[in-house]
Amino acid sequence: MTVEPASLDRLLAPRAIAVVGASPDAGKLAGRPLGYLRRYGFAGAVYAVNPKYGEIGGVLCVPTVDDLPDGIDLALLLVPAGGVAPALEACGRRGIPFAISIASGFTEAGAPELQEELVRICRRHGVRLVGPNCVGLLNPRQGVTATFSTELRRRMPRPGPLALVTQSGALGNSLLQSFNDLDIGLTSWISTGNEADLGVLDFVEHFIDDPDCRTIALFVEGLKDGHRLLPLARRARAEGKALVVLRAGRSDLGRAASASHTGKLAGSARVWRDVARQAGLVEIGTLDELLDLVLALDVLGPASGDAADGLGVLTISGGLGVLISDAAADHGLAIPGFDAGTRDGLRALLPPQMTVANPVDTALFTDERGYARCAELVLADPAVGTLLLVLTSLAHDYRALVPWLAELADGARARGKHVAVTFLSSSDLLERDDRRTLLEAGLLVLPSAERVVAALARRRRAAAAAAPPVEAAAPAHAAERTAAGFLARAGVPMVPEALCRTPEEALRFAGEVGFPVVLKVASPDIAHKTEVGGVAVGLADSAALEQAWRTIARSVAEKAPHARIDGMQVQAMVRDGVELIVGGSVDPELGRVLMLGAGGIWAEVLEDVAFLALPAGPQEIAEALRRLRIHPLLTGARGRARLDVDAAVAVMHRLADAFQVETWVDELDINPLIVRPEGLGAVAVDALVVTRSADNR
Repeated sequence: MTVEPASLDRLLAPRAIAVVGASPDAGKLAGRPLGYLRRYGFAGAVYAVNPKYGEIGGVLCVPTVDDLPDGIDLALLLVPAGGVAPALEACGRRGIPFAISIASGFTEAGAPELQEELVRICRRHGVRLVGPNCVGLLNPRQGVTATFSTELRRRMPRPGPLALVTQSGALGNSLLQSFNDLDIGLTSWISTGNEADLGVLDFVEHFIDDPDCRTIALFVEGLKDGHRLLPLARRARAEGKALVVLRAGRSDLGRAASASHTGKLAGSARVWRDVARQAGLVEIGTLDELLDLVLALDVLGPASGDAADGLGVLTISGGLGVLISDAAADHGLAIPGFDAGTRDGLRALLPPQMTVANPVDTALFTDERGYARCAELVLADPAVGTLLLVLTSLAHDYRALVPWLAELADGARARGKHVAVTFLSSSDLLERDDRRTLLEAGLLVLPSAERVVAALARRRRAAAAAAPPVEAAAPAHAAERTAAGFLARAGVPMVPEALCRTPEEALRFAGEVGFPVVLKVASPDIAHKTEVGGVAVGLADSAALEQAWRTIARSVAEKAPHARIDGMQVQAMVRDGVELIVGGSVDPELGRVLMLGAGGIWAEVLEDVAFLALPAGPQEIAEALRRLRIHPLLTGARGRARLDVDAAVAVMHRLADAFQVETWVDELDINPLIVRPEGLGAVAVDALVVTRSADNR
């Protein structure tokens, strides 16, 4: 089922909520949601469902879902696995559009049939389900607490521009705790669990169109309908919204654990990495990195409004300044040189033996007033957008600095600039109240310089301009479902070749196209011809061709005795150019993807490849080529001729479009695609097309 973004409004901001299986015992899991709804000021109607009670804490309690009044938008099902299907069926009968099931014991526990029954009920009645095996959701602005989260015993996160969607409930709950500790604002949090119906990408689609949301942060283990990720990410970028993703399962062991946790398919880690880059996701690797980034976005706002891109650094340790420079280089964050006015001002404040380059090392040669003046000079430099101050209790009185730091950050913000603070020792932190004062003043505070640099660099990537729109390929009617027909429709230029059944036929064709030629065994049962001795190249004359025919025939008979042999293919030999591989496959998570990379017989050994989700535009294909280690060979390295990269990109683009729309093709492999000198194009030498029924060369 697909869902329109606006249709989730009544889930996230319901007018009336029914708590099914509610308990009067606030100490129990089933007793928390009613208490939270009262405590956090939900303004809509609330009903309880439990045959044991007539009311719970002043809330009307009815025996069954069928006894609920009309107008309920959301049912929170606090019943065990065996009771979820009957309760969901009752919701469907009553016309309740949304339900949340917290129960475990479904696909993740080896009972997929129970989860499939929930899917059937949703489809039959049009009910949209969050879960099962989830912690629910909350909306701080509306006081919606359809969750049993233990963190709400302490406090509700304040409203803010960040939407958080997590497949893991426990991890999401821990993030809520950190959001409260760091005072990070939240639009909504949804724990999606097993995603029998609604999944992460349904909520991404909703929040792209939510004017109150500026950043969408995800914790995912595997995506349902992952082919939707790329178009949704493109929409998010076009709307100026950051899509931040912490992906679990980047290793084979992690992906196996992910599949057992929520029962989701997990595709290739390499495909995910490349598609995330293509989609413009801000991908991060740890929970700390996630918190650092969303804190930076919350405190500093989007980087698109910054007056300058550069980072100015003021430290009391030259060694740490070097480490900060290294970290900035690793993350692509600029540390610019200062203009003459900044250098002159710093020179007047610092001893002559100290340099006045960025990063600035004041050592212990300035008092707090001198340190403050140095900071103001660096912040005023036209190339500096953010000032990073490194503090230490060895030289600074933190409590005395707090008012000045808050004033400095306030003044910086008025100029479109920012201030960040970190510490010489990561264990040397501000008092909690002082830290909160600075965060409220718009000053980013993190325990180490490396974490500040990483957060600032990712914040800048989150504001990257949207890529040009890519149009999906138009559906095509495949009149001829053969490899040759597919390649012809894709416009793939092939080296002149002929299928020959005798050496005499091979000699005649070689005479027509001219020596040297290539000879290859033709068999639907042999995918990799070189592995069975089925290829001979550089055959310069008739004698060499006849000898190669005999040698290949003997080798194939020995190494692939049961293979069907259609004959031998004779090809004109292309001697100028670089060999690439172009392929297509269906990733179990993200759908149809294009692969491109270094080709020839060493393709699988070198593993110099990149992947793109489809549809992929020419600009994305060209960018993927530039990331390959082999790319310098295409552009004239060491005095070589530049090759016709534009022609290669055009071939790959046509092939990608064809593979996307002709879904009868499951896999394809062109190896090699030879990229020739500029003006001579690119030509395919060998192609393998795998269909649902057979392999076709």
